[in-house]
This record gives sequence, C-alpha cells and structure tokens, in this order.
Amino acid sequence: MKSRNLVTACMATALLLGACQSENENSSDAGSASEPKTVTDGVGNEVTIPNKPERIIGSYLEDPLVTLGVTPVVQWSVASRESTQVYLEEYLEGIDPIDSVLPLEAVMDAEPDLIFAPGETSLQSGDYEQYNSIAPTYVLDQETADDWRAALTEIGEVLGLEDKAAEALATYDARVAEVKEALNEKIGDSKVAAVWVIGGDFYVVAPDVASGAVLFEDLELEPANAIANLPEDAGAHWNPISREALAELDADYLFLVDGDPDTIKSLKSEAIWSGIPAVEQGNVFEVSGKSSWLYNGYQANMQTIDSVYEHIIGE
Repeated sequence: MKSRNLVTACMATALLLGACQSENENSSDAGSASEPKTVTDGVGNEVTIPNKPERIIGSYLEDPLVTLGVTPVVQWSVASRESTQVYLEEYLEGIDPIDSVLPLEAVMDAEPDLIFAPGETSLQSGDYEQYNSIAPTYVLDQETADDWRAALTEIGEVLGLEDKAAEALATYDARVAEVKEALNEKIGDSKVAAVWVIGGDFYVVAPDVASGAVLFEDLELEPANAIANLPEDAGAHWNPISREALAELDADYLFLVDGDPDTIKSLKSEAIWSGIPAVEQGNVFEVSGKSSWLYNGYQANMQTIDSVYEHIIGE
C-alpha cells in the first residue's frame, strides 16, 4: 500500500512540475511577445517600437494605417487645417486635423506613442531628434513613401501586421484583375484620360502616379495623347495642359475631376469642348475633386477602381 501511495505521489508531483513548467513557458512566450522591438528605419535611424502602440501619428500615411485597421490620433491637413483627405472620412470621422508641416507643439498635444513620417522632408517644423524626443519616430525613405505597396508592407512589418498588409494586397490584385477583364471586354483599346479642372486651369494625370497609375498601369487602359506624350521626367502627379492641347485631346473616355464647377461650366460652352471624342460619344464622367482620384494608396486606388467600373461598366 505504501508503495502504491508513493508511486501515486510521485506521479502527481511530476504532473504538477510539468504543468508549472508549461505555464512558465507560456508566460515567457507572452512576455517576449510584449517586449518593444528595435528596428532601423528607412533613413538609418534606430527606433524602438513600443508593443501595441495605441496613439499613432502618420501624417499623409493615414491610407496604409486604416488599411491595417489602425486609426491615427490626428489626420493630415492643409490650408489652415481646413482641407483633409476626404476620401478617408468614413475611417477618420471625428479625428482632429494636424497641419501638414507637423508643428512640434501640435504633435506634443496629440500625445503620440509612435510617429511615422513619409520621408525626412515631412518633418518640417523641427529636426528628427525633436520629433523623436516626443515619441519614437520611424521615417520611411522617400522611394518607399512614394510607393503605396511598399509603404503598406513596411508599416505592416513595423507594427507586426504583416498578414493584414499581405491580405490587402491580395484583395487589391484580385479586384484589379476582375475590373481589367470587364473593361477590356467593354472598351478594348479605346483611349482614356483624366483631366483635373481647378482655378481656371486644366491638368492631366501622369500615367504612373495617383489615379494615372491605376488607369494605365494596373488596369492597363490606353492613355489619350496628352498623357501618352508627357515627358518621362514630368515629375508632377498632375501636369498643366493648354486649351489648344485640350481641343486636340483624343480621349474616347474622359474623367473630369471637378475642382472648379465654374470653369467646367464655362468649358462646356466652348468650341474646344465639343470636338473631344468622349464628348461626342457621351463618355464624359465627372468625379469629385475631393475624391480618391487625387491620391494614391490602397483605399484611394480601390475607390478609383470602383469609380471607373461604375461609370464605364455601369453596374
């Protein structure tokens, strides 16, 4: 009997020790997962990223942040904090604006625990160390900041949200393939243009940035002459076009980005307007000047794709 009790006691002790060891291992894993991590940002700064930061500033990086399910504490703005990226309003409703120059006092008032900056030039109101003294500051190199896919991926990696970034990119590529096929069947190699009308002037989108990249790279639509003939080093997202060049625009489908209703109204009464093929064919689509067409990013591009699909396919 004593022998049986001794064996039972030993087994119980072994089980208890095993359970304790397992519990300690789990505690250790959880502890390591909650530790801050030190990374090197795009311009060579060593930055200690807090575990699960809750108050993030990412001025002009709000698109990748909300795509990753992160709501920033403030949002980028210009024109005395009156103009924001309206296309993100469903994600940023009630979020206070911060001036695009990121005034140090306003940054401090936001009480961030992490700051993302799209290139060093975005830290306009001080030097890096001043921002980094307020909160750990991670700077994307300019090439990454200008590439929405790369920016989304890198921010996802920093925040431990790589899976969400990869999922978003897969969703985007699937949507592009679907819409590209539908457009090819509907309009083939018809020529397309996007013209922004604002302040009495006209601008055509470059074919490799903003909504131009969506139209002519992702969806592989055929650019109209004014866009196809832009110099490779044009640089600007939107490039001025003269009235004479507008009169010769050979677009079969024209997206008119409305930044100035009075100028659009005046344009439609002029002779140069009626000669554009898209006008003759009834394929002119007005889109809001506050819409996604002026920006790039997962959210911006998806909204632009949906806009193109709606207007051309009509479903």
